[in-house]
Amino acid sequence: MRSSILIIEDREEEYKWIRTLLGGIESFTPNCTRALNFQDALSKTKTESFDVILFQYDLQKSIEVLEKSQNLPPLIAILENRESKEVLKNSKIIFSDLLFKESVSSDLLDRSLRLVLQAKTTEENLNLLKIGIERSKDIFLITEASPIDEPGPKIVYVNSAFERLTGYKREEVLGKTPRILQGPKTDRVVLDRIRKAISEAKPCFEEIINYDKDGKEYWIEMDIFPIVNEQGVVTHLMGIERDITERRNSEERIRHSQKMEAVGQLAGGMAHDFNNLLNVILANLDLLEMKLKDSEDLMKRVRSAQDAIQRGVEINKRLLAFSRKQALNPEACDVNRVLKDFVPILDRIRTEKIEIEYEIADEKTICDIEKTGLENAVLNLALNARDAMPEGGKIFISTGFVRNGDTKGPKISGLEAKDYFLVTVTDTGTGMDDITKARIFDPFFSTKGGGKGTGLGLTMVYGFVKQSNGFLKVITAPEYGSSFLIFLPLHEQDRNEEVLVTKKKTLVMEENRETAELACVYLRELGYEPHVSSDMKRLAKFFSGDPEISFVLLDLQLADSKGIDLKKELERFGSGKIIATSSSRRESLELPNTVPLVRKPYTKTSLKEAVRTIGEILP
Repeated sequence: MRSSILIIEDREEEYKWIRTLLGGIESFTPNCTRALNFQDALSKTKTESFDVILFQYDLQKSIEVLEKSQNLPPLIAILENRESKEVLKNSKIIFSDLLFKESVSSDLLDRSLRLVLQAKTTEENLNLLKIGIERSKDIFLITEASPIDEPGPKIVYVNSAFERLTGYKREEVLGKTPRILQGPKTDRVVLDRIRKAISEAKPCFEEIINYDKDGKEYWIEMDIFPIVNEQGVVTHLMGIERDITERRNSEERIRHSQKMEAVGQLAGGMAHDFNNLLNVILANLDLLEMKLKDSEDLMKRVRSAQDAIQRGVEINKRLLAFSRKQALNPEACDVNRVLKDFVPILDRIRTEKIEIEYEIADEKTICDIEKTGLENAVLNLALNARDAMPEGGKIFISTGFVRNGDTKGPKISGLEAKDYFLVTVTDTGTGMDDITKARIFDPFFSTKGGGKGTGLGLTMVYGFVKQSNGFLKVITAPEYGSSFLIFLPLHEQDRNEEVLVTKKKTLVMEENRETAELACVYLRELGYEPHVSSDMKRLAKFFSGDPEISFVLLDLQLADSKGIDLKKELERFGSGKIIATSSSRRESLELPNTVPLVRKPYTKTSLKEAVRTIGEILP
């Protein structure tokens, strides 16, 4: 056992007596240093490290010097009488042990030193453990063991990683239950398994979705185990949690890619076999055409069959493109110019009920793509948008520049940290539920009914985007429309190297994460730095006069779910810098005329008009 002892004693005989006692300890040999008084001892502690300070005390000695000192080693005092003990007990100093001189022996001093040194070692180990836990990237969370059911066990400790991931400060969650982190997508089946395990005092390991303070969902894996005291009673529960959001997202992307790859291989194989059949049929039709030239009625049948074969050939090309067995021929081209030149073709989709609105940027933006592939992709999306609006509606087609490589602000999930060219096709149609959305890129899947589509339009769009090393994102609000976002990487020599200027901040308070991301894309294009939150305290701060935020994009459904009386707040603080958003067709709130309402899914045009309405100056 290590032992570096500082002995405070100015009397030579008394010092020798103490050294004799220490020398009689058989289990270890302490390393001793002498100080003549308390002031001398403090000077030595500044340059040397000691495990224990040992001294004799009587009523004639003053300990004011020690009382004013901090971070002293453990103190052991040898006392002349019981009066001295009372004096030291009433002092501001905490002593590790008080020994009466008349009973001090080597064995007693040995036992006292051992207890002090063991306690010091334990404290040091605990401090090291605390430092390690606080600096860990994993969350450490400790709760009481009960109650398991409502309201749930209370949190007694969280480390810094918890604050970083959830956005909650330690003082905000102590005394509350971890259930504040649960939300709509938190799996009840997993929660039931956790409840069963902790009710049986068993450890468990699960993966689950939680929600941070701003309402953003994240995946964690957590190892929960009971803490048992010496009597075998479970007193607390320890949870060690790790953020696995990126891993889960990557796994989901890989699963989707693997599924589409498998479907592509199947489609490619079918296409080659189909090609052979088409060749045989077409050859025979050509022979029949030669033989039936004199029969106009039969020739009509032959030509009809030949037209059908050509449509089959076109379907085959789409299947081969999707399966990546028909290579694209990319070239560096100005994508804004390509789409502007393609507008006359897109205009043919217009009807009395269907409007098309364009916002195609003027800037020259170069991407390595197949020109006809981009045209076909946008055309297919526009045709699908038209078919999703049987009662009529509007199609918005826009382009822009997405700076996803910025270090500040929220990133678009699924994209690499670099800049992209963005093509958006938005409609005000029927939208999709999650089940339909999950299948829309599968070959031959169609929602249009028999005879109204091959189910290959979106498959071709997906194939084009993937072969162009881009990313395709779909945001949809059931019963109110869909947005298809095509992200295309910029040509390597066309990176925009302009110096970033300071942007005005805006607050996006949105219930749906993907819709919030789309709003952020458009706000960045408009020159703002968006910050996403669902914490109503941020809204209250804005109403109270937050100088950092230019305006708030506020989801009415989110405000309603949080119990905010928005009408009352607007009457109190004014409404000049609020833009309301909603995915509902019916209004649940009578908004002042000064509050513009933007319907979801967002379009850049509608958002830009709303920003101008509240008095913001845009370029």
